[in-house]
Amino acid sequence: MLTNAARYGCSEKIFNVEIQQLGLPKDHAAAMCRVLHTHADAIRQKLIDKAFRINELQSVRNVTSLGETPQNCATLELKISQELVDGLPKDTTHTVNIECAQLGALLDEMKLARDIMLKYENKENA
Repeated sequence: MLTNAARYGCSEKIFNVEIQQLGLPKDHAAAMCRVLHTHADAIRQKLIDKAFRINELQSVRNVTSLGETPQNCATLELKISQELVDGLPKDTTHTVNIECAQLGALLDEMKLARDIMLKYENKENA
């Protein structure tokens, strides 16, 4: 209830009335309103920090092995945090083979994407 009240900017007065209508005693409702008043900004910031954290790349590791990796390829292990699996977030690990010639192009494109995101972030903070 507190998370949703903070998320949608519910006033303490309305929050108090609503939770009392749900059956919470007046003293408990007042205590919840004090918590909302004190921590609404921190709750909103936590929600922002967790937003868009689905399928977050945690790490990339080169696990190329002479006997198992196809010739002229590299094997990468990708650790993904909060990947949606059957509709639920789950930490996963994927192994992919990529041609060595394409690896350099991939790296260049990732650097370009990072630079674009940093420019956008700098514009937002200015």
